[in-house]
Parts: sequence; structure tokens; C-alpha cells
Amino acid sequence: MPATQSLTLWIPGLLHPQRIDEAQDALKSLELPHLQKLLSRADYRLSKRRAFEAQACYLFHQTEKLPSAITRAAVLVPEAFENGIEEFWLSVDPVQMIPDRDTLILFPAKDLAITEEESRALLESFNRHFAQDQVELLYGQADQWFMRVKQPIDLQSTDLHEVAYRSVTDAYPQGNAANYWRQLINETQMLFYSHPVNEARRNKGFPEINSIWPWGEGSLQHKIKERSAACVCADNVYLQGMAKLCCARSCPSMNAFEQWQSQSINGHSLVYPDNLCAAIPNMQLEEWLTALENVENEWAKPIDEALRTGGLSSVFLDLGAGKQFYLTNRKIKRFWRWKKNWRALCN
Repeated sequence: MPATQSLTLWIPGLLHPQRIDEAQDALKSLELPHLQKLLSRADYRLSKRRAFEAQACYLFHQTEKLPSAITRAAVLVPEAFENGIEEFWLSVDPVQMIPDRDTLILFPAKDLAITEEESRALLESFNRHFAQDQVELLYGQADQWFMRVKQPIDLQSTDLHEVAYRSVTDAYPQGNAANYWRQLINETQMLFYSHPVNEARRNKGFPEINSIWPWGEGSLQHKIKERSAACVCADNVYLQGMAKLCCARSCPSMNAFEQWQSQSINGHSLVYPDNLCAAIPNMQLEEWLTALENVENEWAKPIDEALRTGGLSSVFLDLGAGKQFYLTNRKIKRFWRWKKNWRALCN
């Protein structure tokens, strides 16, 4: 492995300060010598609070966040993306809205167990209904629909993950196009309410798919920093799309350093272990402690060895702590930093 290889390991939430504080007693008996060594000998800087996609672009050396919809569309609807690469894109995702007093609470599609058949049936009904208005949705996945518009529109939306499980009252789109989109949402709700898909769901006691939510708008009139010598290792659709837009290589998610090492990837790699990252927010204490041990054995230990032997030039660790850690194959030799407590460093 050439010594010009550098690795960014991104595991959001793994070393969150609150989780560490709550587990102080359990951590006293947990030995993580290689993670301790990496964090204590690294240079560090305070982490800035960013949403997932903004943080991804930052870690992949982009000057600004790439718009969400078109970035994911590059992967999920590649042919339409190529034909509409200069156009304005939005996500228009199927959701459920439930009345709560004088407002509506939004539940995202990932909680509705939407089948492909149901999703396509609703999308086709939408497209037939709005055909005269030349409004058309594109199918990406059962829970992800897209729309492309020839010219940019004045619309500022609220990201789906920000409004999920909350009132939509203050989250509706803003801008000159806002009234049109409010009307479109309302008309879609009436259309979907009487659709056979939702009639069948009501009979089965399943949650309805009774609305849409526009978000992630934008075009590629942004400065994209091409990174042909870099690689993104993740299954996440946004991360794969980011790699594609940046002319970088992409490969599936990896669970261990040895998997990454076996790919013989030159240059810089951003590694995001999807399964682990998805599981962390819901982990109980014992599960989290096991995850720490796995990261110690599958990542920290071999990274330590690769830095010491010169096989890895540098590593950047973003593990959800209050800080981010940067370490080179020269700085790993700073033995006088060994006694720094990794738990304290994460705060």
C-alpha cells in the first residue's frame, strides 16, 4: 500500500460526549489501547455542528454543500439526471401527515413500509392527475421521488429529516413559489386519500401514504471540486452521488480497515460504515460497548499499525466527539502524548 494513501473514517455519534459521560463507570474497565493512542497523539480541532449532507461535503473537501435532490438523483435516476444535469431538481417524497389539534405531524416514508408497487401506483396517479400542468414525478426508490424543472424556482424548503415527527405548520416551503407548492401538497392529499392504495392500507390497519413533501432543491450551479484521485466507501445514496458528481471512485460500505486496504485505493478515501452508523442512535449500553471494541479491533488497531509502518500517510477521524482528530505517520511517534485520556479528549 503506497504511503500516499490517506483515510477519513466517519462514524457519527460513536464517541458522542453525552454517551461517554453516561457510561463512565462501564468505560473504566474497557481497554481501548489503540483508539487511546490514535486520539491522544493526534492534532485535533473542535467540531462544528453541521447536518449530515453538509458534513459529508466538508469531509470530502467541497467548498459548499451539494444540493440534496440532484446529488441523490445522480445515482437513483441516472438517465434522467444525465438528460437534466443543467436543470433544477427537487425531492418530492411520499409521506404521512397525521392531524394533531390544529396542525399536522409528518412521518417520513421510511416509517411507512411502502412497497415498490404501492409507490409506483401513487406516483403514476399523481402524474396522470397533473399531466395537463406538465408536472411529473420521477421514481427513484419506493421512498424517494424526484422532480426536475427547466428553470430555477424561488423555493426554500425544510429538509425532510428536520420536519420528520414534527408539526409542518412552520416548515412549509417559502419563497415566490411557496403558494403553488402549498396548493400542490393540498391537492395531492385529496388525490391520495381516495386512492386504492390507501383504501387497502386503511383496511389492513397500515399507516396511510397521504401527502408529499418537497425538499432538497437546487441545481449544479455550485462549485464542485473534482476529486478523481479520491474514493467514497459507503452505501448511502447521497454519499455515492457526491462521489459521482466529484468524478471520484465509489465502492460499497466497509466494516473493517482490512476491507479498505484490500481495495488498493490510491489517494484519499472517505469511509462511512453504513450499518454501524445506522445502529448507533438506538444502541443500548452493552451494544455500544461492543461497538467500541469492534472499532478498536477492526479500525483503530490496524490504522495504528499502518501509520507506524508507513503504509498509511494520514488519518482523519470524525467519530462524533466534540473534536475531530488528524494524525500522520510521523505524529504517531509522539510517545509523550500517550497518557492523554481519550474520554476527556472527546469532550
